[in-house]
Amino acid sequence: MTQYQVVAPCVTHIPVASASGQMLATFYEGAILPAGVPADRVKHLLDSKLIKALDEPKAAVPAPVKTSSSETEPAPAEGGEHLAKVNSRSSKGDLVEYGVAQGGDRAELDALTRDELLDRYVRQQ
Repeated sequence: MTQYQVVAPCVTHIPVASASGQMLATFYEGAILPAGVPADRVKHLLDSKLIKALDEPKAAVPAPVKTSSSETEPAPAEGGEHLAKVNSRSSKGDLVEYGVAQGGDRAELDALTRDELLDRYVRQQ
């Protein structure tokens, strides 16, 4: 099965299956689209050059991460395709998951505030 990676800064309104049924999701540059995205939506994103087809599934090879002057975004860790980036808008849960993927202790990360997690993973210099 072909996987698709987001190459645009972000793509929005992507239909995906969730435990609650169908929902619309947003994916950021470097993210891998989940299986089940409708073929017509994939074709539109490919034609618009917003995503690219990957030749074969890859084991989380981090792509170079573009950063803006206002924030630094770390590259994804192995197994963290769904968390390709964390940024200043990331939820505490996403920051904790990213930290665990980076090798952090979940209990320690859960005890930190969102601001402390942002300092550790987003605002680092």
